[in-house]
Amino acid sequence: MKRLLVLCCSLLVSVTAFAEDPKLVMKVGSVAPEGTPWSDWLDGVKARLEKDSGGRVKLKLFLGGKLGGEKEMAEETRNGNIGMFGGSAGALATYVPELAGIELPYLYASDAEADYVLDKIRPQVAKLLEAKGFVMVMWGENGWHGYGIKGKCVEKPDDMKGLKMRAQESYVHMETYKAFGAAPVEMSTPEVLGALQTGTVDGYSNSPLLSQATSWYKGVTHYTYTKHIYQPALIVISKKVFDAQPEDLKKILLDRSDERSGISGVRALTDPLLDNFTAAKKTVCKLTPDQTKAWVEKAKPVWDLYSKKSPGNKALLDAILAAKKDFAAGKK
Repeated sequence: MKRLLVLCCSLLVSVTAFAEDPKLVMKVGSVAPEGTPWSDWLDGVKARLEKDSGGRVKLKLFLGGKLGGEKEMAEETRNGNIGMFGGSAGALATYVPELAGIELPYLYASDAEADYVLDKIRPQVAKLLEAKGFVMVMWGENGWHGYGIKGKCVEKPDDMKGLKMRAQESYVHMETYKAFGAAPVEMSTPEVLGALQTGTVDGYSNSPLLSQATSWYKGVTHYTYTKHIYQPALIVISKKVFDAQPEDLKKILLDRSDERSGISGVRALTDPLLDNFTAAKKTVCKLTPDQTKAWVEKAKPVWDLYSKKSPGNKALLDAILAAKKDFAAGKK
């Protein structure tokens, strides 16, 4: 079970690149500790890149968040001081605002639909990223969010009224809380467990994965698996670093053959982690389809708010909705 406990939800990965003739030495960092499924995945990426490059690329792994937080790494990647970064769409939305729409509440109905939509919008997302100094490599995953709360499960939106809830640094997450009647409190990841323990906040929104990895679940009594947000992650390379590489190494760095294994690894953990919450004497609740309908209706204004912020936002949401329609029609 130890290997299931910590897998970075936000999929925070960063790589600092610099030339060490004749090799490209890449310093790789993650918030996941050693001995976790995520660190195993990074070991696999390291082995593949070094093999495929014939030893011309060398990766050095630094785990446990030693290269900083999400926003810090995104900024340093954009500036070219870090070569590669992996994190939530919400984090990259600091520089590519359109990406906030990928995390709209109740945007996807299933894993299969999310996979289909994200694959369809990949070229559009890659273009948005490139314009802001990032080169997209592959999708990753944090997973479906639920609410960890002290004192009760939340089975309907009205159950959220009056609660002070930790919010990720993303206006979509903030507005989602407001739509459900809660009061969002913007807070960085390291502060959350202490805030739960002292009563500064009543709960949080995140996946079973991050809840376990950060020990946030220890600060609550109930976890409701609402699946109100599906949170993918993005692995990107600094355009400044990428553009400086020869063409053959560019192709190797853009290989996304590890994409599905990273996503599958997260999904395989969900049920075991929920079982682990129960074993830790936390009450775990799941919404019925009828209960979910009320949440979906309350979430729609957040979509409208996002869409109206800019033409770019509307264009990405329109592309997502078109892909959802194609998925429903069984198109490939």
